[in-house]
Amino acid sequence: MVAELVPSPPPLVGCLDALDAVLDDMPVEAYASLDPVMRRHAVERLRRLKARIAGQELAAVRALDAGLGDKARTGEVLARGFGRDKWEADRSVRVAKALSAAPKTEDALAAGELAETQAAVIASTMADLPEGVTADQRAACEKSLIADAKRFPIKDLRQRALRVSDTFKQPADAKVDEDEALRLREKRAWARTEAWLVDDHDGTWRFGGRLPALHGEMLRSALDAIAAPRRRHLTPDQERDQDELTYSQRMGRAFAHLIERLPTDKLPTAGGTPAVITVNIDLADLKKKVGAATLTTGTRISSSELRRLACNHGILPMVFNGQPLPLDMGRAKRLFTPAQRIAIANRDLGCITPGCEAPPSWCEGHHWKQDWAQGATTNINDGTLMCSRHHHQAHDENWQFRQTPDGIIEIKKPRGVWQRNHRWRP
Repeated sequence: MVAELVPSPPPLVGCLDALDAVLDDMPVEAYASLDPVMRRHAVERLRRLKARIAGQELAAVRALDAGLGDKARTGEVLARGFGRDKWEADRSVRVAKALSAAPKTEDALAAGELAETQAAVIASTMADLPEGVTADQRAACEKSLIADAKRFPIKDLRQRALRVSDTFKQPADAKVDEDEALRLREKRAWARTEAWLVDDHDGTWRFGGRLPALHGEMLRSALDAIAAPRRRHLTPDQERDQDELTYSQRMGRAFAHLIERLPTDKLPTAGGTPAVITVNIDLADLKKKVGAATLTTGTRISSSELRRLACNHGILPMVFNGQPLPLDMGRAKRLFTPAQRIAIANRDLGCITPGCEAPPSWCEGHHWKQDWAQGATTNINDGTLMCSRHHHQAHDENWQFRQTPDGIIEIKKPRGVWQRNHRWRP
């Protein structure tokens, strides 16, 4: 009797079987027995392993898509399997296809050097590069974005990706191209702008919609000013339960308070504005009516949008190389004035503690050169922004501060080294 030959599984399938076996030997309740340092280490390892598996999954999705042919929708096939999530399945297909134009990014993801969200941003950017870009230019763009992903938070990486083509352009051409791209982006955003409100007849309304980036930043800035942690003086309810509220609950209540305080006598029909925002632009670009401007949050807007705002809104322009604001208040006051805080926010862009992403509206002014009680002045160069938690730590642990030649405030913790909070600046 001849035994039937059974083909052995491909090595890749054997690796998947081995992964399953390893996971079977990892009881989820075991993490509670680890000490705090090991728990943090375990989480970091698992996040990197998750990224590596995501790289393998996306490569498999791309291979599946190529094998199914044009008639089959890969997203629908995936959605019928594990997860049953059509939106997530379609997104996986898009990212998998985009990664084919970013091989170094795919390798970094599979090696656990990038998170999936970072890889998706880079892949999308590489896929959208113009057709005339050379192979060397593509390689330079991808290398730059991979390096930036390891320094910047995801929000800053997205902003940086919008200008990655500056890598191979002359500065003057880059300004003109960016301004035109932003103008077209703003036009498309305005066409997609919408809002809806529904009375649920239970004492609440539901609402939603889509706003251009500029107006979204204006709205979030106003809500953050009301909902920021430790600002409990607004209403008795907020003082009682601020710590128990989720972020979305705080923002929802802040939105309600904002609506109550809308200046109805100063609506656009009366020539007013609901908010004051800061816009930075180079003086030479302003005179030439070309070149993009920057909001405090890092969002870029075109020069035409800036000029429109200047005609109708109470914006505070921060024109570099122009006449400075009279912000040096000496020791007349201990607290930084609103104008000073705006100027400091445009320099620091939020909490200066490395790794902290608290926006300017969540931060407090800190006298970094010298404590007020020891004779510090309340000037722009004496102040910096820190969130409440890190502000307390800085005082309790006697952090050191210094200002580098490029104007950025760096910190040094006890037994540490000098560090800065890397935020992308156009």
